[in-house]
Amino acid sequence: MSPEARRMQILRCAIKAFAEKGILNTTHADVSKLAGVASPTVFHYFPTIEGLQAEVVKEVRRFLLEGFVLSRSDKASSASERIEDMLHSFRKAVDTSPDEVTIWLEWSGMTRGFLWELYLEFYRDTVAALRSLILEGRRDNSVSQRIDASDGARVVLSMAHAIAHMRFSGSSPKTVKKTVHSLVSIYIAP
Repeated sequence: MSPEARRMQILRCAIKAFAEKGILNTTHADVSKLAGVASPTVFHYFPTIEGLQAEVVKEVRRFLLEGFVLSRSDKASSASERIEDMLHSFRKAVDTSPDEVTIWLEWSGMTRGFLWELYLEFYRDTVAALRSLILEGRRDNSVSQRIDASDGARVVLSMAHAIAHMRFSGSSPKTVKKTVHSLVSIYIAP
C-alpha cells in the first residue's frame, strides 16, 4: 500500500473509531486496531492525538461543506430547490454516512479548545456559502425577499442538525422529507 493510501486508510478507520468512541475518547490504539496495523504506524502518520483529531474533523468538514453546500452551484434549478435538495441529500447521508454525521454532531457541541476553533471556522464558511445561495434565491425570486440572508443561512444549517436528530431518533425518511419541505415552502420560498 502506498504511503498516501495507508494514510487515508488510517484516517477512514479513525473516523469510524471517533464515531464509535467519541472525539475525545479515541486513542491511537483504537484506530490501529480498526486499521489492522501496529500503533506505531498510526503514530507515524498522525504523531499526536490532537493532530489526528484535527485531521478527522477536517475530513468531516470537507464531507459536509464540499459534499452538500458548495456542490449546489448548478443553476439549472432555483436556489430554493437546491436548498431543499441539499437538505434531502443530507437526510440520506445520515443513513449512508452516519459516522461523519455523528462526529459533526459531537464536534458542533464542543465549546472550547482548538476543536471548537476549527468548528467556528467551519460554521462561518458554511453560513457564508449558504448566505450566498439565499441571496441568489432572492435574485431569482425563489427565496422570500423578507428573509435576512444570514439568518436564513443559520436556519438552514440548524435544519441539518434537526434532520440528523430526527433520523437518529427514529423518524422515518418520509417524515423528515415532509419536515424539510415544510421549512423550505413556508420559511424560505416567497
